[in-house]
Amino acid sequence: MPGFNNSTYESLVKDLINDAFYLEARSRRGTIATIRQYSEVIVRRILNLSNEDFVTLGNRNILSAINEQSQNNPLLLGALSIITNIGNKCTHSKNIECITKEDVNDVINSLFELYSYLLTSYFEKYEFGSNMEILSSFSILPPIIRYITLKYLNDKYPENIIIIDKLALAILKAFDKEKAFNWIEERKETLSNTPSVSKRAEQDLEEKIGKELASIIIAEAPNMYDLCNERIRMVGNILEQKGKLYDDFEGAIDHYYEKGIVQGETPDVLEFNSIMEFLYLGRKSRRNELLKERDSYLVIDNIFKEF
Repeated sequence: MPGFNNSTYESLVKDLINDAFYLEARSRRGTIATIRQYSEVIVRRILNLSNEDFVTLGNRNILSAINEQSQNNPLLLGALSIITNIGNKCTHSKNIECITKEDVNDVINSLFELYSYLLTSYFEKYEFGSNMEILSSFSILPPIIRYITLKYLNDKYPENIIIIDKLALAILKAFDKEKAFNWIEERKETLSNTPSVSKRAEQDLEEKIGKELASIIIAEAPNMYDLCNERIRMVGNILEQKGKLYDDFEGAIDHYYEKGIVQGETPDVLEFNSIMEFLYLGRKSRRNELLKERDSYLVIDNIFKEF
């Protein structure tokens, strides 16, 4: 039996995204009920189930399969629990209490965590930073999605300096400069003792220019605390002057279609492109004049590179 396929669910996802996020005067109850239904599609993708398989969020067999597939992943299970519990209040007629704005926000935040689970699961399979084109495409996602994803990855892979760098900037873009600075200050001792050149980059540099010269360059490279501090300061100043390049799917989608589809036929590229295609499925473009200046943003965002 065939598994999940993006194209099979394209029409349904477009309808669900439209009804949840673009339909005017949509009730809170209706918005949450639609996101709950959309979450079932995400579960199908996670479990690689086709449209012929029966799926509901409360089904015991589905829950058991999710637990086994994710190894009881707290990000995934927590998000599904919130969507299911609040969603139940919006789909059964016996529940007559008022649905609050906080209920809607909680469900949307949990949806973002489902998105992030798709990405964390991918980067547990393929090391974050091992493909720079994939890294660039990942940066086209809304900052909040990047933040949730990178926070989880940082907890699991605290020594990955590319995750550290990108997480500091994701905090800046998803929240503000103060929160980003606070994040590195809380980790000052650890980051100060973390070189900004990875072992792999060190080996590559030694092969290219020799061990003696490489050691000089590496010795002069900043530690991760200094690097992140400078990056937050510099990028933060630009954001204050120009504003965020994009903050949501609608503002980023044109950039994604033009620059975000990674070229190649290797398994890591095909899988990543499939995830990104799914995440942008059904999203509508919103005019974004800042995209005309995107090259300056991209230069700023890609200063950090391995040698």
